[in-house]
Amino acid sequence: MSINRTDIDFKGGVVTDDTLFITNFDGSVGYIDEDILLVEYANNFAIDISFHEGSNDLSVNVISGSNWDNPVYRKVIGLRDKAGLLKSIKEAIDIAVNS
Repeated sequence: MSINRTDIDFKGGVVTDDTLFITNFDGSVGYIDEDILLVEYANNFAIDISFHEGSNDLSVNVISGSNWDNPVYRKVIGLRDKAGLLKSIKEAIDIAVNS
């Protein structure tokens, strides 16, 4: 499974970490970075996508300010669930943009 940059409209967010687009999720998990995507918005919201090797899943988080301990939105997705990941990213973008 791979994700193309054209699959996602970040609606004005600035992508600052983007290994999401070069990661092959069907390969060995040893080659997947923990920090997969970070998108920052002018309204002080950010979207973070992380890989959790111990549980072999991904999390999509919306962060307000610097409050990483209490995300506004958090969704855990199976490692190879492309449809679920794209849906969660789009939900996170809508929350970040409309908050």
